[in-house]
Amino acid sequence: MTLRSAVLDNFAELLGPKGMSTDPERIAPLLTDWRGLYRGAAEAVLMPSTTAEVQGIVRLAAQHRIALVPQGGNTSMVGGATPPPDGSALIVSLTRMNAIRLLDANARTVIAEAGVVLQSLHETVSERGLRFPLTLGAKGSATVGGLVSTNAGGTQVLRFGTMRKLVLGVKAVLPDGSIHNGLAALKKDTRGYDLDQLLIGAEGTLGIVTAATLRLVPQPVDLATGWAGVASPQAALDLLRWFEARSGNAVESFELMPDHSIRAVLNHIPGTRSPIDGAHRWHVLIDYAGEGARNALEMLLAEAIEAELVADAAVAASVAQSN
Repeated sequence: MTLRSAVLDNFAELLGPKGMSTDPERIAPLLTDWRGLYRGAAEAVLMPSTTAEVQGIVRLAAQHRIALVPQGGNTSMVGGATPPPDGSALIVSLTRMNAIRLLDANARTVIAEAGVVLQSLHETVSERGLRFPLTLGAKGSATVGGLVSTNAGGTQVLRFGTMRKLVLGVKAVLPDGSIHNGLAALKKDTRGYDLDQLLIGAEGTLGIVTAATLRLVPQPVDLATGWAGVASPQAALDLLRWFEARSGNAVESFELMPDHSIRAVLNHIPGTRSPIDGAHRWHVLIDYAGEGARNALEMLLAEAIEAELVADAAVAASVAQSN
């Protein structure tokens, strides 16, 4: 315990008063996953504000053989950001590293630190007529570092792919304390091994991501959201192929949900209602982009109902309904 106390003093000296906490109340929310299925313990949470501080943390931890658990917004549901229950690890929270370093509208790229919240990123790039085409339910708390480290998918994977397809470069601190600086977003890069891709989806096991260069796309001319009731996953797949044959790459999202999930929402979240009437075994959420998107989506869904691919459908009448 004396050695541990001395080590914590070293971390405190490195990070300053804002960079470390041993307060149980401050640490408690970080000790469990979003669903509360996994629970761990940790003596302290380390909160670096720069890559250099992350480097110092990793070097100190390596010197004293202390395990580290990197953590972003802690919104995952698989326990990957939860420390072990024996208290042997320290949490490294990247939430203080929340700067958007560079937004290049001409190159359609943005360099964001690991702690930038996804919703903040959306709002910032939107002001420049651009968007980062990955969104998910936890956008108000999920961070760039976590999205990179888990190779997040979100609802627009169909058109834009997972996070792996949207990351142009990564900066990370490796286990020996060295820094991998791959932020330069060179499209025609034919050099050797792609270490960035190894770090994406590695869950923090190969290094701690501190920043990433991300690909942006223009905001759509128009975007519409539809909801359809279908009989089976095969019927949903048939509907998707039917849409693709008639609209090219206009379909951005195509999310399949079983009815029991919809029932759970309706039963447990006040103020919710089903977008369509009647009982349907499966539901599909569709985002459609392009000029006159709402009219186009309405026509396609009407045709799909006539072709008996869909039992019932609805199209959002406003952005609020779409959200």
